Amino acid sequence: MKYQLFGKEISGPFTIPAGIVATELSTLEKIAREIPEIGILTTKSIGSKAREGNREPIIAQYTPYSFINAVGLANPGSQEFAKRLSKIKIPEDKFLLISIFGSNENEFKEVAGKLLEHGDGFELNISCPHSDKYGQVIGQDRVLVEKITKSVTSLGKPVVAKISPNLDVKETVASVIKGGASGITAINTKGPELYLHDGYLVLSNKVGGISGKAILELGIKCVREIRKITSSLPVIACGGISTAEDIKRYKKAGANFFGIGSALVGMNTEEIKEYFHELLNDVESGTNNGMKFLKEKLKMEYRKFRVKKNEQLAEDLFLLELDGSVKVEPGQFIFTWLPERGEKPFSVFDDEPLTLLVRKKGYFTTELSKLKKGDMLYIRGPYGNSPKVDGRILLVGGGTGIAALLLFARKNKKAVAVLGAKDRKHLACVKKFSVTCEEVYLATESGEVGNKGMVTDNLEKIIEKTQPNYCINCGPEAMVKIAIQKESKYVDLERIYSSIEFLTKCGIGLCGSCATSKGYRICVDGTFLTPMKI
Repeated sequence: MKYQLFGKEISGPFTIPAGIVATELSTLEKIAREIPEIGILTTKSIGSKAREGNREPIIAQYTPYSFINAVGLANPGSQEFAKRLSKIKIPEDKFLLISIFGSNENEFKEVAGKLLEHGDGFELNISCPHSDKYGQVIGQDRVLVEKITKSVTSLGKPVVAKISPNLDVKETVASVIKGGASGITAINTKGPELYLHDGYLVLSNKVGGISGKAILELGIKCVREIRKITSSLPVIACGGISTAEDIKRYKKAGANFFGIGSALVGMNTEEIKEYFHELLNDVESGTNNGMKFLKEKLKMEYRKFRVKKNEQLAEDLFLLELDGSVKVEPGQFIFTWLPERGEKPFSVFDDEPLTLLVRKKGYFTTELSKLKKGDMLYIRGPYGNSPKVDGRILLVGGGTGIAALLLFARKNKKAVAVLGAKDRKHLACVKKFSVTCEEVYLATESGEVGNKGMVTDNLEKIIEKTQPNYCINCGPEAMVKIAIQKESKYVDLERIYSSIEFLTKCGIGLCGSCATSKGYRICVDGTFLTPMKI
């Protein structure tokens, strides 16, 4: 079957909505090349200037298959995004829809102008429900909505307005049609709403938008209302779609294309590819095979722990031992949440009792370092996957990267550890390795312990002596790259696994912030990846 959008022939009827999964261009490009069912590529929402977005937590599971989020319109700014777009290649049979936001018609036009040559059209974000300056705040002003639409359509490319279910749909659609919109995306998330756990507001932004199954009926209702106003403009339906039955209902309501977002939660890259293939086949053949990819159990619930011991190892390094355990496989990670102060992901140094090795480097880790015996915190997870290794393994860790390696040594008795840090204090936690590893090699930049220098300095000699079947690396990016370069002379690349510190905000694959340069997401495809995926 052939699909067309605004006169351009595209490969499939699906898109992934703005701000979901493909927020980094490496992932967007990978999806463009490898998933033909996705014919519309929607970018994250881009503004005139860079925004870091909200501090974590940015997402929580609202009900099964439904979420509440407030990412905060994180983006690099239009000028930087234009540079990044110029470096990727999008197949001809894709429609690149660039989502944009602003506070007035001039800002929208300015952003669109800088990105004009790179996209096929623009999606106007006039519907984000949890910003006090953008999105829905703009969308409630009918006169302004019309002006914004006119300002962007004047640039000559198709404009799609993404509308809010929280406002008067008919008024919004009438306004964008007056402004010359070429199509409608319906709907954005429902809200703003609150979400609490143990009496604490979970999201750092306090309020967020609801997505997933919880808004399916609302989305279908809105599409029906849109079709009462316009029978000709194409409608991209978003909101709660996960199965072929959902698509059929949206299609009956009047939708032409379909955005799948929250349903992708927890899926790794290969699963997403298979899911879209099966989903389109389900629509065409009346089957329901795509449903088997949906993830219900995500380990998003928070568990309460209390601090058993906070051991200061160095001025910027501490070991946090908690009063319980979490079943964790080597290579997995957890999120630690301090209500009203935020949350961050951490490797698990030890699982019984749950122990974290933490470097103090920002607001959250500073707050974590202040915890005393008996203080409370929350844990969710674990997330990520454990590499399948069978045989002698070489563990190479630098700095707090050491924290991710002990469980590998515990599970595989044929382990050799090569561990490094800047001085004796920063290696104070490595005694447990000597209990489980065949050999332990140490290095410090100061020369206080082991060899003086970097952890990778004597790596080749150690490899020649120990003859590992697999290599597991964790630490700073520069260290890991040197380790891979030396290890690859002796070990096949498929047997070298590495973890580099990427920005990880959700842990369940939705926000896409932890994408590698090859388009894989660390939290669902890793955390330890072969060099070909980093």
